Amino acid sequence: MNLLRIYSSVRIENSKTRMLTDFFINELRKQNNFTLESRDVGINPPNFPTNEFINANYTPEESRTLEMKTVLKSSDILIDELFNSDKIVIASPMYNFSISATLKAYIDNIVRVGKTFKLNEDGSMEGLLSGRKLIVITSRGAMSYKIGEVLNSFDFQENYLTVLFNFLGITDITFVNTEAQDFGTEELKISNFEHSKEQLAKLAKIW
Repeated sequence: MNLLRIYSSVRIENSKTRMLTDFFINELRKQNNFTLESRDVGINPPNFPTNEFINANYTPEESRTLEMKTVLKSSDILIDELFNSDKIVIASPMYNFSISATLKAYIDNIVRVGKTFKLNEDGSMEGLLSGRKLIVITSRGAMSYKIGEVLNSFDFQENYLTVLFNFLGITDITFVNTEAQDFGTEELKISNFEHSKEQLAKLAKIW
């Protein structure tokens, strides 16, 4: 099994998503043998798309200049990592009700026509990353984003990532959300964090 781990927190110390993701990886090692590829877009974010990137991306591959290929090279590497993986773990803190800018930059580098999705003759679009499993480990500052709760309509993180990766063909997605990590009581912070660890330990046995 080939596993791809993607960090997206700009924090190094006290990053809940980094801690929980590392915990999950260690639990997985108790159950399976796998190769691990890590990508830290929080500390080393990909380049934001530019006009040159867009022009190169929409130029047929056989017509691209050397300069265009160079512009797309880092994006190609990120996409190759996805295709080389069987399972993916994304550590995604919620920033201002959505994902980090660094994770968005990563997404803007991997969503490319002809590479991770294609246009069919009937006009429909088809994701090319099907067959992979994805776990997204999140941390949220507030409580609670569950359906029916006051802040539910503020959650632009889980729905966005679900739609985005479904579009790319990944439909087996599990979210482990750790809430109240900034604004809850100390007791609640610890309780929610430990509950997420319990969830991840159980998932490691069946994932």
